[in-house]
Amino acid sequence: MPRAARAVDLPVRLPETDEPLRHRVGEALLDLVRSGRLRPGDQLPSTRALAASLGIGRGAVVAAYEELLAAGFVEASQGSGTRVAAGADEAVAAGAARHVTPSPAPHPA
Repeated sequence: MPRAARAVDLPVRLPETDEPLRHRVGEALLDLVRSGRLRPGDQLPSTRALAASLGIGRGAVVAAYEELLAAGFVEASQGSGTRVAAGADEAVAAGAARHVTPSPAPHPA
């Protein structure tokens, strides 16, 4: 039996850019941290619920959460969900990158 997605009570708005969807989801969540709507320790919606709320595929939300986790903005623990990491608000205010940008390939000598 498929799980039903719970309604999300966050005003997540995807930026209108040409960036990949996963980056836009991550940026929208960081905007909520930047505005104080999400604070360290706050639980994020499940990936299924957020995807349903935004009308997008769950894979993009999973990828966004993974990037935010790798960048240190969120913490995840099985059975407890995903939460905004301690210091995430300060990192966002300081302009920390939400994902790793690949370095250009070196030019042959």
